[in-house]
Amino acid sequence: MVLRRLLQPHTIEISSGYLDKWSAIERLADLIVSSGKATDRDTLLSAILDRERRGSTGFGHGIAIPRARTEIVREVGAALGISAPGMDFDSTDGRPCHLVFLIVAPPHEPTQYLEALAAAAALRQRPSLIARLKEAGCVDDVLASLNASREGRN
Repeated sequence: MVLRRLLQPHTIEISSGYLDKWSAIERLADLIVSSGKATDRDTLLSAILDRERRGSTGFGHGIAIPRARTEIVREVGAALGISAPGMDFDSTDGRPCHLVFLIVAPPHEPTQYLEALAAAAALRQRPSLIARLKEAGCVDDVLASLNASREGRN
């Protein structure tokens, strides 16, 4: 699974409290920068927020995929924020968002970027995996669920 390859323990955050979409995006952008995938926090955050203001990336089914392509990103990267209580992300179905996948890429890398977007969007068709991720108690649980999914053990 493309997402499992891109997500690292230090780019996954589980929140037991309520966040709004803007603070969730900001926290995930910080994870991308601290992972070394991007060189400038303010430029990265600006690119992500500009994209989000053009139209919500809340896909429904509890998933949002904010994203950006910018020169300050060194390679395709992803961060995942999990919110058990959910948050309003202006999703297409009007339901709370529990999984926020932030995907970033340099402009010259369209293939991996599109594969990552497609993989995150395809989770809408995997309600059991969404439920396991939403209920994960720790990062190891998240990684185990993604690994099991990658190996076809839903």
